[in-house]
Amino acid sequence: MGLFTDGKGRPELVVNPDILLRRARYRPVDDEPEPEETPKQRVRRELKVRLSAEKRAREKKEKTGDTNPQQG
Repeated sequence: MGLFTDGKGRPELVVNPDILLRRARYRPVDDEPEPEETPKQRVRRELKVRLSAEKRAREKKEKTGDTNPQQG
């Protein structure tokens, strides 16, 4: 399945003159659903989010000069 688009990339109907005069381009469209996330991918994504949050917290501490790790 695909959509015809005009010169500006807008979807068009098949009866549009641009399609009849061959000025529109045919563009394929993915009808398949995106694959579900595997447990391994989910763990990697969560780890990346957690590590970046820890890094931001560490940088914030360095900026403010907080040296007491107990206060967080």
